[in-house]
Amino acid sequence: MAEMEGLVLPDDLYYHPEDHLWVRQEGNRLRVGLDALAQRSAGPVSAVRLKPAGRPISAGKPFGTMEAGKYVGPLKAPVSGRVVQINEEVMSKPGLLNSDPYGDGWLVLLEPEDAGRDLAALVHGDSVQPWLERSAADWRRRGLLKG
Repeated sequence: MAEMEGLVLPDDLYYHPEDHLWVRQEGNRLRVGLDALAQRSAGPVSAVRLKPAGRPISAGKPFGTMEAGKYVGPLKAPVSGRVVQINEEVMSKPGLLNSDPYGDGWLVLLEPEDAGRDLAALVHGDSVQPWLERSAADWRRRGLLKG
């Protein structure tokens, strides 16, 4: 498990190196959520909007939006596939992204187009700790992370 200054990133997940979304492999499906660094940087999340189930999404393209404070921005897919389920609860209780980012705060469940290809492009395992440290330092320099 990668840990730094109260940030926890389970190393069994896969992380998008720029957009800080996590991916959990669940059989032949992939669950996606927002990692602890991104949710801490954003602050309290006030709204989440997700594209409906059944829609195809492409890696790097938006599958929804998130609002936190004065920030409104896209949630970009870390992998390509078809949305099989959206988390209705996180849209009605967006604070779940902050309080339970790896549990009830997930965003979408996908049927991947090519899981092997897409997961290989993400950060995983022993690479998570050094990536977290570099990302946090970079975000601090850019004023995106306080502390």
